[in-house]
Amino acid sequence: MIVFTVSALSLAIIAVNSVAAVQYNGYSSTVECSGASFGCNDNGGLCCGPFPTGFGESAEFINLPAGTQGQGYTGSTCGAFLFSLFGPGTKCFNSGGGTPFTHLNWFHSAGRAATESDAVSTQCAQPNVFTYADGTGVERTIKVPTSVNASEAIAALYLVKNFDVLAAYEATV
Repeated sequence: MIVFTVSALSLAIIAVNSVAAVQYNGYSSTVECSGASFGCNDNGGLCCGPFPTGFGESAEFINLPAGTQGQGYTGSTCGAFLFSLFGPGTKCFNSGGGTPFTHLNWFHSAGRAATESDAVSTQCAQPNVFTYADGTGVERTIKVPTSVNASEAIAALYLVKNFDVLAAYEATV
């Protein structure tokens, strides 16, 4: 009979390495994480932004794993720290009408606080999905193209309720 012993540290390392992507979203509401949102979905450690004007008021990190944190930043990168939310679970930050965020990211904390050099990135991925309720109240999620200012263009269409043009964007599955 062969007996294997596995340390708690080994299990923690396995768990961290097998974490799935996390969805995180920016909303225009200053008091709750609901309504139309721009979102990012990645495996952590990636700066996402800038979020379109008006969509940096509330941030939701869905199913943050234990030992991780979601963070919000102001400015042109993930460099000027604004807030942290710690996993596990789904977490929501509300600006309450205060300073909005421009960029978000999440990462494995590993028992330490992030330093500015950890978070600063000159290259950020832009939000890749937009979720909204169309004119009939049906929730739709569309892909945000990778072209420059695509999220700003989509936000502008949403604000004037141009649902026909939004419907022409590729839907997510």
